Amino acid sequence: MNYIRPRVYSSMLSYCSRFHPPTLKLHTKMITAMHISDTMLSGLIDQANRELDSSNDYLSLSLWFSDQELPGSATWCRTHSEEERTHALKIFDHIVKRRAKGALVKPVGTTKPFNFESPADAWEFAMKSEQNNSQEIHKLMSLARKEEDWTSDTLLQWFVQEQLEEESAIEDIYTNAVNVLKTKGLYRQYDEKIKHKEH
Repeated sequence: MNYIRPRVYSSMLSYCSRFHPPTLKLHTKMITAMHISDTMLSGLIDQANRELDSSNDYLSLSLWFSDQELPGSATWCRTHSEEERTHALKIFDHIVKRRAKGALVKPVGTTKPFNFESPADAWEFAMKSEQNNSQEIHKLMSLARKEEDWTSDTLLQWFVQEQLEEESAIEDIYTNAVNVLKTKGLYRQYDEKIKHKEH
């Protein structure tokens, strides 16, 4: 019987491995485009309802500005209310497309008084609401990447960019409103320009 010395056998394995490297088994969660976890589904449903809540907030702001006879601000908020509702539908449509079950409209947050001392206070409320919404979207984005849910990740990237634009637009309006009041300027003159501002 022929025996191969250990050193020779080891050398042969090393030589062969150069041409036949071992197969690497990569750990992946293998999530399909349609798959969505219960946690992510719940998060998206909550976010859709936050968008609806935001839509109602802007409608209420529009009515408040109308009461103050500030049609420019009222028009801007009314238009933005419709945009926020579109955002909610975008999320709900995404859920339906993935054949996920359980999506429904439900109340979120608490009832707000909408009783402001000045137009600047109203815009400050809107600005803080957008900032809070951005934080919630960022949490969902982190969850999507943790779960390697790239389908949700793609959806949420759109919302991240949208929030950047919305925060920027409202902060600009708020800052100008504050400056107008500080200089004892007439807000009604500035109001005429607001309806033409970006959303």
